Amino acid sequence: MILIAKRRIWLRRATLLASAAIAAGSVSVMRVAPLTTHVLRAPLNSTATSAPTPLPGIASLPMLLWSDAEPQRWAIMGGSLLQAGLSGFSVSPLTRAVAADSHDLTLRAALGEAVVLAHGGAVTNDAKSEFEAVLAADPNELLARFYMAHWLLQNGKPKLALVKWVGLMRTVGKDPLWYDRLWDVMPRAAEQVGVSPLALQALCVAGM
Repeated sequence: MILIAKRRIWLRRATLLASAAIAAGSVSVMRVAPLTTHVLRAPLNSTATSAPTPLPGIASLPMLLWSDAEPQRWAIMGGSLLQAGLSGFSVSPLTRAVAADSHDLTLRAALGEAVVLAHGGAVTNDAKSEFEAVLAADPNELLARFYMAHWLLQNGKPKLALVKWVGLMRTVGKDPLWYDRLWDVMPRAAEQVGVSPLALQALCVAGM
């Protein structure tokens, strides 16, 4: 009975946190869907890259009642808040999840994305540290590659950013969400390096 009561408290905390954030109106509202909770359904074009494991989102929130693992509880809470657009509030539970299991690359990439979205799309030093840790363990991890390219563009390296995004497009081009996200950012880098839209399209399909 005590265990069930504790689990209910976890779920109640997550629900109250989300409700309070909405009522306060002072949260960082996510303007794009988080890649962290996205299920990549289309097969990848590259056999060298595995599909990322999506972090549990809102649909998994009731699992807090049965989850015994500390990182899983925080991951569900953080993923749910992130998916609901409450990126600023998702950072704390995701930080706790990573602290409990720093070897979980999905959690670290999720924390990095949460920090980015909470800062209006800017890749901060804290977010960059998470992505670098992920890429050190898995150089092909899609989410970290995507946001590290953002960091390159943000720091005056549009050519390198474009190279990384084009590589991602060749890998995940058939997935609608990734396709839209990449075509939202790639033209910015292409314009800065003098690559025309037609040339950019040709680059993306080359080798596919």
